[in-house]
Amino acid sequence: MKLQLLREFVTLAEMLNFTKAANQLYMTQPVLSRHIKELEASIGTELLIRDTHRVTLTSAGEVLFVEAKKIIQQYDDSMAVIHNFTGKSRFKLSIVYLGEAFSHLLSNVVSNFKQKYPDIATSYHDAEIDDALNLLTLREYDVGFVLRPSFLDNITKQWLREKFNFSRLSFKNDPLCVAVNKKHPLANREKISLKELENYLIIREDPKKFLLSEIFSTGVLLQQGLNFKLYKEYPNLKTCIFNLEINPNVALLIPKHRERSLGPNSKLIDIEEDYHYIMELIWDPKNPNPSISKFIKEFENLLEQGNLSSKCH
Repeated sequence: MKLQLLREFVTLAEMLNFTKAANQLYMTQPVLSRHIKELEASIGTELLIRDTHRVTLTSAGEVLFVEAKKIIQQYDDSMAVIHNFTGKSRFKLSIVYLGEAFSHLLSNVVSNFKQKYPDIATSYHDAEIDDALNLLTLREYDVGFVLRPSFLDNITKQWLREKFNFSRLSFKNDPLCVAVNKKHPLANREKISLKELENYLIIREDPKKFLLSEIFSTGVLLQQGLNFKLYKEYPNLKTCIFNLEINPNVALLIPKHRERSLGPNSKLIDIEEDYHYIMELIWDPKNPNPSISKFIKEFENLLEQGNLSSKCH
């Protein structure tokens, strides 16, 4: 049985609301529901009574709720004891990052950090934004490199503060661009105005699958009061990009670093106005890992020295 399933069950048992629990865990409701069914199958009995208005625990669910909290606490305590015994508790740091946006930068950052602190074991994981935030929330990773859209700055700042209570360090920008098929009417343009997209069909990730779909793509159109035509929503960005390859009539809003993901039949067009994503280092200020403060300090030193190479503007 996966410990993460127990953590998710405890969160759901505390809230008794799939939507609120999924938001707290930073995953979609269908994913949480699937995980709970997996847990029920593993245990061999129903844990929840579901209806259209509320969720309640079965007798078995109430027992597991109590026992799961004990198991999680015992696991966390045991790992702390083991790490203290081996000396690893003071000497580890885990990093989650958005691969295409930060991989070229992260190698330099990690290399410098290891040189300064060779006794700190560093691990890293490539993830999408929703998974990254979830892993940081569960403290399975200590720090994260993520993107936040500046064109909805007030919303996203408040959202990160209230929902996750993350501290953040902003350091670079990644421009918002438009991806189209090379046969699209806009394909011969190097730059376009955002308002021009009112005349064309837009595709995006399905908000039911990716909760931040609107914030990261069409939110800027809504903020500017533009009447865009939503053609279709797809389960993930890879599927969106694939459809660009075969559909010459649609457009996709993506950050510039995603250009590397486009197929041979697609191209990226710059937007004339200054809309961009903010590249940030984020972490949970309540995370007790002392390696976090060391990493942040070294990262700030690299920023001050101008030693971070990046292809973003």
